[in-house]
Amino acid sequence: MITTCPRCDSLLSVPMPGPHQCKHCGVIIKVGDPLKDEKDILLEEKNSGPAETPVSPGGLTRRWREGEGESEDERDDQEPFEEMLAPPRPLSGVAWDRMAELGFADALYQTTRDIITAPERFFTDMKEAAGPRFIPLYGILFSIGGAALNLFWVLWIIRHHRPIVETFVPAQFLDLMSGMGTADIVAQVFLSPVVNIIVAAFILFGFSILFGARAQLHHFYRLVGFTAVVDLLYGIPVIGWIVAFLWRMALLVKGVRVLTDLSPVRAALVFILYLAISFILLIPTGLGG
Repeated sequence: MITTCPRCDSLLSVPMPGPHQCKHCGVIIKVGDPLKDEKDILLEEKNSGPAETPVSPGGLTRRWREGEGESEDERDDQEPFEEMLAPPRPLSGVAWDRMAELGFADALYQTTRDIITAPERFFTDMKEAAGPRFIPLYGILFSIGGAALNLFWVLWIIRHHRPIVETFVPAQFLDLMSGMGTADIVAQVFLSPVVNIIVAAFILFGFSILFGARAQLHHFYRLVGFTAVVDLLYGIPVIGWIVAFLWRMALLVKGVRVLTDLSPVRAALVFILYLAISFILLIPTGLGG
């Protein structure tokens, strides 16, 4: 569909209604659905210059010529027609959302790098991704890997250091863990992580709504899924479990705050209530196994 930038009057070709970036002046535009008689809305200006600043060649440009005292609309006909109609570069989403463009390895690396080094920006990009999405495969892979590592060390510690463990854990629970069959192990490693992500996302979403946030459930599926990257720390017994818990706690609080625009205190309360419900229901959350 063809539309016009409300800031610089450049012609834009967009694949669908929603947020898009003008490739000429850099502003973010929410393109309305013509079937619903929606109008285009200017969401954010990336270009801090004045509205009359000349833009890059192509499209219509409103320019003030110094000394001539007149304004004019001009079109640069040198730009190829195909380039004018080319869809704009995706504005939103994280690297994992561009796997088709980046490839699996690069998308995996860039997603992991971004969530570790710049989590707030990562969650902002994740929130702005167009279209509803469920749990990312990224989160499922890391959750399964973390669950396998965690189960291995739990069973190993129970087998080799049971007298010490019995000081803190009921013997009935240790007998149950030691007697796990193949079906139990498969369920614990492959099914439990997915269930944990769904339950955790639903609880976080519910408490966010309770605190007055305007949130969407699929954002929380993605939030919990992407933060599963810290589950690989379960490969380090005890110390790794503690670090993984604290790190995910910080990521979830920051993610809830970005997704819901709640204050830091309310975002922390959402996480605390989520943690309390998880412990009460004895549901593994991925935060402690």
